[in-house]
Amino acid sequence: MKKDLNKNKGGPVSRVRQRPQTMSIARLAKHLGLSEGTVSRALNNYPDIADKTIARVRKAADELGYRPSTTARRLARGVVETVGFVLPARHGHQIDPFLAEILDGLATELALSDWDLLVAAVPEGHDEVEVMDRLIRSGKVGGFVIARTRRHDPRIDYLRKSHIPFVVQGRTEDCDDYAWLDIDNEKAFVDAMDHLVGLGHHKIAYLGGDPDLNYAWQRRSGYLSAAKTHGCDVLDGYLHDGITDEMAARHAVADLLKHPDRPTAILCVTDAVAIGAIHALAHAGITVGEEISVIGFDGLPMGEAIHPGLTTMSQASYQVGRAVGRIVVEQANETKEANAPASEFSQILWEATLTIRGSANPPAPKLAVSAKPASMPVANAKGGIS
Repeated sequence: MKKDLNKNKGGPVSRVRQRPQTMSIARLAKHLGLSEGTVSRALNNYPDIADKTIARVRKAADELGYRPSTTARRLARGVVETVGFVLPARHGHQIDPFLAEILDGLATELALSDWDLLVAAVPEGHDEVEVMDRLIRSGKVGGFVIARTRRHDPRIDYLRKSHIPFVVQGRTEDCDDYAWLDIDNEKAFVDAMDHLVGLGHHKIAYLGGDPDLNYAWQRRSGYLSAAKTHGCDVLDGYLHDGITDEMAARHAVADLLKHPDRPTAILCVTDAVAIGAIHALAHAGITVGEEISVIGFDGLPMGEAIHPGLTTMSQASYQVGRAVGRIVVEQANETKEANAPASEFSQILWEATLTIRGSANPPAPKLAVSAKPASMPVANAKGGIS
């Protein structure tokens, strides 16, 4: 017996609705009484189509809800509307919270322009340049955003020759011929040192990152420059390079606590390192912000959540991601000749701002220790005086 599929006798009712028929160029052309070619050329603003026709086609497209096919638009324009971001190779599987903020802003900005973000990891045994080369050869990306730049970065050397649009969050030592947006890292650490000295600190240690990374080198330079300006001796054992995670920060703090002239403040290359230092100090029974002050860099939300709250040099990581997204889309949409002069590239330097919380305060005063007089009465176990 043939079943009537249109009837429902007590069974579940399907809530899946058929999608309305998509408005296509063919349907739009039939509605207007024009050829598909004329409609397509009008939508793409070709000069051989009369202004009156262009206006009529665009009005009808808006009224009928026509949206151009992304694939067709990309083929017509010859632009791959996808930006590649290759995650910098890292030891272990730690997530870089700063890069997470950058990617959030970047993805948001690209989505507003109907562009996509392709995030690629580096397989074991490969490097970032190999991954970028594969993405370019496969035609999957129309531009790149680069972060965590080295002072001399092979990724940028490769992209210079590839003639594909790219924008750098950060910069290299030689940065005249490409687009970048960076934070004035050296000034930020001069400002952080000025703040600590203004609080009364002169014994200030530094937990720095990989000096091959340009931002880490600049921050280190700011620390050393300000220490010299203020006459703060950088004692042997006060400066630690290569601190890239919380565990390394803990080991460095343990060494500082054994120093014969223990510092009263620690300046850290990132918030993640600073939070590791705070945990290590707390584990050692040190009251952070009283016995030893700590300042970080990044302004990440997790710095506000710990106790005491982290004093930090804040950069607008999310807004940085938004800005580099706008720049790379603008570059891809422009027609530029190869070897364009530096003046045609967006090169932007932002400043970090000091966010004051509880982890940095004036150094605790040294308490005078006086000997107990020999004749001082002592309470006995029964509460009497002996």
